[in-house]
Amino acid sequence: MSGRIPDSIDPHDWARSGRQVAGTLPLATLERLCAALQDTAGEVRIALAGQVVPGKRLVLTGSASCDVTVRCQRCLEPFTLTLEAPIRLGVISHEGALAKLPDGYEPLLCPAGQELAMAQLIEDELLLVLPDYPHHADGTCGTTAVPAQQAGERRPFAALGSLRKSDPPGGHD
Repeated sequence: MSGRIPDSIDPHDWARSGRQVAGTLPLATLERLCAALQDTAGEVRIALAGQVVPGKRLVLTGSASCDVTVRCQRCLEPFTLTLEAPIRLGVISHEGALAKLPDGYEPLLCPAGQELAMAQLIEDELLLVLPDYPHHADGTCGTTAVPAQQAGERRPFAALGSLRKSDPPGGHD
C-alpha cells in the first residue's frame, strides 16, 4: 500500500491487478463537496482496494471519511459533521453488464482502458452520504423552536373545530 493517492486510475486494471492504496486528499480539492460546506480545511482519509470476486467480476472496495463544517439547518450555526462513505463499486464497461453486478455493489460505469479521476470518484461517494439538511444531533441544537408535537395549544386549525359545532340542526342539504 502506498500513501500517495494517484490522480487517476483505470478501474478495470486496478481491480484485475489487486492494487490498493491508503492515504489522504486535501478537502479543498473536492469543489462540488466544498460548495456545501462552511470551511474547506482538512483532509479526506481514503482506503481503496481492487479485486476480482467470484464470477470474474471486478470490484473496488474501501472507504472515504472526513470531518466537515456545515451549517445546521435548524439553528443556522456551523458544526462539525463526520462523513463516512463506504465504497463498494462493481466495475462495468457498459450498461448491459448491470445484471451481472455482484450483490451489494453499486455500478461504476467506465469503459475499459479509460482513466477515472480519483478525486471525482471519492467526491461522488462523499456527496452521497452528505445529508440534504444537516443538523445537530437531537438535544444539542441551539435552536429554541418547539417541535410540532410539543406545541400543545399552538394548533392553527383548532378554531375550525368550533365551526362544526355551530352547524344548524339538520343543516346539511
